[in-house]
Amino acid sequence: MPASLRFNRALPVLCTALLFAAFLGPAHVPAQALATAAGAGIVSGKTASSTSTAGPAGVVPAGQGFNASLTQATQHDSSNGWSTLSTPNLAYRFNSHLSADFSVPIYDSISVEVRTGAKAHPIYQEETKHGILGDSALAAHLDFSPSLFDYTLTTAVGLPTGKPAYGLGAGHPTYSITNHIEKSLGVFTPDFELGVSDSNNLTERRVRKSFTAVGAFANLQAGSSIDLPAGIEFEADGYEQLPLNTATIYSTTARGKRKVSATTGSAEDNGVLTSLDIPVLPHITFSASYDRSFRLRDDVIGFGLTFLLKPPPKDTGSVE
Repeated sequence: MPASLRFNRALPVLCTALLFAAFLGPAHVPAQALATAAGAGIVSGKTASSTSTAGPAGVVPAGQGFNASLTQATQHDSSNGWSTLSTPNLAYRFNSHLSADFSVPIYDSISVEVRTGAKAHPIYQEETKHGILGDSALAAHLDFSPSLFDYTLTTAVGLPTGKPAYGLGAGHPTYSITNHIEKSLGVFTPDFELGVSDSNNLTERRVRKSFTAVGAFANLQAGSSIDLPAGIEFEADGYEQLPLNTATIYSTTARGKRKVSATTGSAEDNGVLTSLDIPVLPHITFSASYDRSFRLRDDVIGFGLTFLLKPPPKDTGSVE
């Protein structure tokens, strides 16, 4: 069996094992430790899951319990124009170490190219679609705060609710495993991420690109967030998505499905991602983002409002 095929088969098994470990792990923690964590209620430190890729702070609650949110966003992709989408999210924090969330993007409006005519001689026409889904995401987060840094392991599973013909889905379940390390240095919080996945949809859920890349990828990201007055947060990161084998691209504008090389072509992606979160009211956050892909020469700019059922605590840097 080729090594790349063994790699692809082994990673989903590892992904599933990590998910079970995440949910069952607390059962093996001493009762006194669990009681202490439950009594604390608030996550120690500024963890990756409290400011997750699913949205701004509070989407995944810092305190034990349930939260729900809805993000209404508009974005412009230089490859296919404007789109609007709604992203409901359900999240639950079990204790100071374990949390999970589920989200599904719903495109209220997006421009796609639809194939008409015979398969041998296809004709592609641009159409605006309404009320269609992208791939859903179920993620589990394990947070730890050693003395030197904060660490989060995120294991995510993508569910095939999106349509590959529109570039909005992989057509089968996908996975992502991400190691996130950060260190708070006053108002600056440098971070570094290293992970593997088989879909680009799971690595950065706040920006929706006009294609879905499916294959084995190594994902790297490094940058820093800056805490500004009035609870405003700015973040800038450089990223690299490196294909490990032959990938398949499903695109809204590239005439559907095509094969690309493992080391060249549009399967590789790298660039800079910035975001700005501004609390408008305790339950409402305004967000803006900009993604510049150097490899694909593509720009995605977006802005939106996130409505939170429960607002984030004013200070998540200390344990209550």
